[in-house]
Amino acid sequence: MIIVCLLLALVSLGRVIAQPQVSFPLQLSENRRYLVDSQNKPFLIKEFSAWGLIQALSEKDEAAFLDSLNQKGFNTVLCSVLSNAPSQMGGNPPYWQGISPLTLQWDFSTPNEAYFQHVDRFFKLAERKGFFVMAVPVYLGYRTDPSQGWWDEIQSKNNDTIKMRKYGQFIGKRYKDTKNIMWVAGGDNNADGPLQAYETNLIEGIRSMDRQHLWTGHFDMQQGVSWSRDHPVFGRLMDIDGEYVWTESILMEKGPQYKAELIQYANGKMTIQLDMSYEHDNPHYADNENNQWIRRKMYEGFLTGCKGTSFSSGELGNSSFWFKNWKPLMSTTGMKQVALCFRLYESRAWEKLVPDQTSEVILSGRGTFGELDYICAAKASDNSCYIMYIPRGNRTIYLNMQKMTGQPMVMHWFNPRSGQALRIGVAEPRQKFGITPPSEDDWVIVFDDPRLKLSAPGLISN
Repeated sequence: MIIVCLLLALVSLGRVIAQPQVSFPLQLSENRRYLVDSQNKPFLIKEFSAWGLIQALSEKDEAAFLDSLNQKGFNTVLCSVLSNAPSQMGGNPPYWQGISPLTLQWDFSTPNEAYFQHVDRFFKLAERKGFFVMAVPVYLGYRTDPSQGWWDEIQSKNNDTIKMRKYGQFIGKRYKDTKNIMWVAGGDNNADGPLQAYETNLIEGIRSMDRQHLWTGHFDMQQGVSWSRDHPVFGRLMDIDGEYVWTESILMEKGPQYKAELIQYANGKMTIQLDMSYEHDNPHYADNENNQWIRRKMYEGFLTGCKGTSFSSGELGNSSFWFKNWKPLMSTTGMKQVALCFRLYESRAWEKLVPDQTSEVILSGRGTFGELDYICAAKASDNSCYIMYIPRGNRTIYLNMQKMTGQPMVMHWFNPRSGQALRIGVAEPRQKFGITPPSEDDWVIVFDDPRLKLSAPGLISN
């Protein structure tokens, strides 16, 4: 038995990493666990929640916003084709530069050509800049707040279900050949009760004209639907199973998030963390205020089978999705730490990671399943790497290296707070091998096959 805690070498990750090139359109991989582009290159969803982006900014500022996100490592935006919220998410009123999306108020059968020409240009701009757009056809909004979303306007006397179908047919036909988008049903709403017929006609209208694009759903976890495919009506239409949990506490016995993610992973579908952490959002739960909490959910998500994650930056009193003063929010602590997470996983074969829920490799020190200190781990299907996220470092963890791969493995500690990689050495295939994190903070340990001569974790070879 050997215990390793000595730090032998350190690699700094201070340099900017260029985004990988993407060739749209995207589709599900052969095993339907992740996305690939037209060249069959894996595409990791790194989504920034920017609900009102299409409505709130000029086209010049839209371009600047996407450029800033690109520099921070993001490649996907979640936004609404039609948004309507008085104090957030753009669309106040639901116009772009004074241009209404509808020529008749609340009549969805009267799309305004001038408005949708802007939507056209935004999608093309995003494609040129390498961005995948998760497009919500119309943001429904919370049912308890008539001022937010379109759920009440949709049911006004000026509209009906046939008009919703016509709107769906309109955008389905208009964007069926747009390469860099997918559709997102809902928007903080399960679209049940009287609203269900409207959403059903909208989706059926789109699908009658557009069978190419993928779907996921953003529903209401407060009403019991935190996963897209768990929706009792629309779940069967969802290609990607998106997890929408804005506060972990609401999961109750189903949580923490890693527990729910592992359960959903067993269904065999692609899973992603959708619209997850909002830095300094109100209400100020730990999910939004605690940097380690935000890191934990994201790092664990990639080890529980998720092939995409989400973030939205903010400061107290200023959130990115307001688009009132977004430029300072591109350099927050959260943005910097999320970028480090992206770099770590993209420096390894993230698409091959398979969650390790056994006790064969991690013998002891893992923590209790269902508690926040539990260690999530995953191994690449080709044995190229094994990664563990350790939420609290005040422990020694014993591993069976023979069961890991049966081969010697190079070890690095990765500091998720700074992005520094600390090379430890080589672990021989022993039956009991101990590791102790360098401090009581959270740490990632990465084991690599030395024959592959991989760069230090977080350094991406272009």
